[in-house]
This record gives sequence, C-alpha cells and structure tokens, in this order.
Amino acid sequence: MTNTGRALRFLPVSKSQAYPTIREPETLYLDLPIHPPYDVCDAYDAIAMMEIPITEGVTLGWKVSRMQFVDGLGRDVHFDCPNIVITGGQNLGQKPVSLYVVAAFYDAADRLLSCQTSEHCVQAWERYDVPGLWSRFPFPVSEIARVTMRITVTGCEIQTRMGEEKPPIQSKPNKKEFKKEWKRAGHVVGIHGFQKWNPGKGELLYATEPLTKENRLRFRLERRENQRFQFLALVTSTDPSANETKWDNLIQYVLYDGSGRICHGGSCMGMGNHGEYVSLVPILPEILDSESLSIEYVVWEGPTGTL
Repeated sequence: MTNTGRALRFLPVSKSQAYPTIREPETLYLDLPIHPPYDVCDAYDAIAMMEIPITEGVTLGWKVSRMQFVDGLGRDVHFDCPNIVITGGQNLGQKPVSLYVVAAFYDAADRLLSCQTSEHCVQAWERYDVPGLWSRFPFPVSEIARVTMRITVTGCEIQTRMGEEKPPIQSKPNKKEFKKEWKRAGHVVGIHGFQKWNPGKGELLYATEPLTKENRLRFRLERRENQRFQFLALVTSTDPSANETKWDNLIQYVLYDGSGRICHGGSCMGMGNHGEYVSLVPILPEILDSESLSIEYVVWEGPTGTL
C-alpha cells in the first residue's frame, strides 16, 4: 500500500452538491473529542462520531469492550478497553478496499493512554467493518478525553466533499522531549516519554534503557518482514527483582511524522514475568523510510492483576 501523505479535508454538504472522486490513496487525519460516559455501560454499544467519506453509510464511532485476560497467577481479570468502530455501507466496487487505521486515546492533559493499528481489506460487496482496533486500558475510561486517528484508504474512489477546507491536524508538532514518572493507585508505576527519532535502515530501530523501578523493564522496536508485508515488532525484556512477587507490564506507543501527525502505534502486555513478549503491528513501508519521526510511549508496571 502506498500513501500520498496528503490530508483529506471535508465538511458536511447537502446531497445536491457534487462529489468529485479521487482514484489514488488518501489519508484522513482526525482529532476528535470524546465525552467520557457517565456510566461505562452507556458505551458498550458503539457511539457514532462522524460519517467517513468512503461510500454512503460508513460511520466512525467508539465503544467500550469488556475484555477478559488471565493474569500472572492464572486468574481471570476483566478490563473495559476503548475500541474504535468503522462500520456501515458496502464496498460496491469490483475490487477490495484496504484501510490502514491508527487510533490513539489521550487524557485531558494530552497524555497518551492507549493505541492500536489495524490493516484490513474489505472485499467487493462486503460490508465495511474494521476489526482489531481495541486497546488495553486497565484504568477508568472516564480519563479518556479525545482520540487522534489516521485512516489511509486504498482501492476505491473516495468522495471528497466540497466546501471550505480545514488545515490537516497537527497533533504534536512542537512538543519538547521529556521522560516523566507517572504513579497510579495500586502500586502501579509508569514512565511517560516523548522524543525525536530517526529509525535508520537496520533491523533494530529503537531501544530503551531500564524504565521502571520495580522490574527494570526494557523494550525495543524492530523491523520485521513476512511475505512482503512489513511489521514493527515491539519486544519487551525484563530483569526480574530477586523476590517472589509477580509483576505485570503494559506498553503503549505512538509514532508521529515530521509534521506531528499520528502515523503508527501499538501496544504490548506482559503477565507475571514470563520473559520476552513480541507484538507485531503492520506498518506502511514509507513510515520507516522517514528521517524525521517522533515516538511517544507510556510503560506501566504493577502487581499481577492490576494491568
């Protein structure tokens, strides 16, 4: 898949206005506020946010998915995880349509909470439904204040709506580098960081020093390729403390392009000091070819069952 790097800008219009078509890949950059639900049950059904100008009836929304996990002691734990929903309409063309979607959630202080990337093909005459866009977030969903997204569409004639143009979203163009500790309840400790980054040409693209105090967690990003598809591997490694305490960890990361727009992201979770974990997330080749990227990450660690 290729991307023109151009933002798709649109405003609501009446049905009487013309819809010119664009035959090359296009990208939407969206930054949308989210009002946290008064009760999490209010968000178990998808909450529509806006229509997407792919074909008639395609809607972008968000919801909360009640997910079950097994902690480091083998117990079932449940977390309410935010989920992006793209659904509605049909691919009425004769060819599959590919969607590459990145979605990151932030709190009111502009701190990264969770992120996920999904690539999905909608076959001819299939309904639009992009799966895999839920993010693990083991804290109250009332903290979520906004979602930032990149949606790249290939293989169809996107309907760009006529009207006044808006500038593309600039998510974090002037953010300074930092690394801060972020403590939470239940003996959960986090590290939140942001820095400029040039991925380079090799397999090892990024590596951290030990991050958290309890378990001396590290992670690295590696370039992987399988059947001509490219992936970014998030690999964690731990140096366990010399005691019997079980610790879980959770890593969320986002990549931004040179203009500060979101372009990729993912997460990885570790349960009970089980050693190395690998999370493979599809990535567009042109992202890693960039010489001007930024990375934001948040790394959580806490007693087993808390994450």
